[in-house]
Amino acid sequence: MPEPASQLLPYDQIKQQLDAGAVACLAPAGPELVNAHLPAISYKKSTITVELAFQRLPREAFFPIVDVLAQYFRYFTELRRSYFGVTVVADHHSPFDRRLAEKRKPGEGPELPPPMKVTFRFDSKGHGAVFFEKEALLLQEEVNCILDVLRRYALHAEGAAGASSPQQKLAELGAVVFEASPAFSADRIAGYERTKRDVEQTIVLPLLHPEIFMAVGEMARTRPGASVPRAVLFEGPPGTGKTTMARVIASQSGIPLVYVPVESIMSKWFGESEKRLDAIFDRAGALPRSIVFLDEIDAFAGSRDRAMHEGTRRILSVLLRQMQGLVDTSNVVVIGATNRKDDLDPALLSRFNLFVHFPLPDAGERAAILAYYAKHLAPEELGALSAKTEGRSGRELEDACGVAERMWASHIIATNASVTPPPVETYATAFRLKFRLSGGEGST
Repeated sequence: MPEPASQLLPYDQIKQQLDAGAVACLAPAGPELVNAHLPAISYKKSTITVELAFQRLPREAFFPIVDVLAQYFRYFTELRRSYFGVTVVADHHSPFDRRLAEKRKPGEGPELPPPMKVTFRFDSKGHGAVFFEKEALLLQEEVNCILDVLRRYALHAEGAAGASSPQQKLAELGAVVFEASPAFSADRIAGYERTKRDVEQTIVLPLLHPEIFMAVGEMARTRPGASVPRAVLFEGPPGTGKTTMARVIASQSGIPLVYVPVESIMSKWFGESEKRLDAIFDRAGALPRSIVFLDEIDAFAGSRDRAMHEGTRRILSVLLRQMQGLVDTSNVVVIGATNRKDDLDPALLSRFNLFVHFPLPDAGERAAILAYYAKHLAPEELGALSAKTEGRSGRELEDACGVAERMWASHIIATNASVTPPPVETYATAFRLKFRLSGGEGST
């Protein structure tokens, strides 16, 4: 039984998910193993088209791909063969539902979204492509379906068996594995010095030197144990650096970060979501060490005191069981991120043994953040801009600086002037536009 249908996703989100999912699937494999190209995505005249091109796609792939489609679509209403290939029309609604919808008067009932046309093209040289075309934007499960088709033939058959590493399996499940990167040092997050210091002392050092923390615990405690955190909750408003901090922790500790976006877990099919989450934890546990980062954890782990969909309840049960199994010797550390800590289930909150709050930046921190994105401005200019942006997050400040850069670049092009960085007046104007400021005062 399917869970309730999702809302149509914005085009930018569709493109981001398809691009990120394809990169996560293809990047871990060597170039000689890669069989698929990155998806080609277009949106013209209210019709979205996604092309999956493969270096080798035998005609025998038709039925396995249809099997993948059948996991997401309930009805296949047409099968057409033409000069351009074979087209299957996949639908979430039956022909009977379609006919009833056509007879209804406007406003009498919900409008059914159009079906998906899936076209297969094979050539004599063994190349092939699969086209997904829909006269509307996509649902989340349709994005997941396209990525599942890509993953099915992403690698050459002769190399697929050898490429089934934990990283590859995690990519197939929609998770993204980030290896340690020198680009993600503590300096990547401007300001937040107290938060960064707390994270280094309570998370990074125990991950770098677990044996010392274990030895101290054995000496100090009656029962064996240690203060090494196994589950950490990042909580605070959006745009305050929670996701970036997880990347910083992974890079400083040298431990891969398994990033789990909420859309990679959620599925409309009965039992599928919790299976994916279980599998992600199992694959992460197959790595020598890993940090599992659950973004927007409140989306699938809300409180059972409130009304909860049965599918969400099952996901929460899996999460509680997996986190209950985290012990001092586990090779998996869990970091959850939420904007709404109060919405989380009390039993889940009790599984976290460390909480890190990410507040909105104060005036000094806002000035430090602005210095990161407007390094040419004088300290007094940064201070003046900071005073106008009380209540704004680091991400909002970054976006506002981007607005100023685009405004100034447009001015340079229009006046044929020399290329210089934006003056403080342009930043002030951009901030007024971005934050709807008036009279030079900040707005919260």
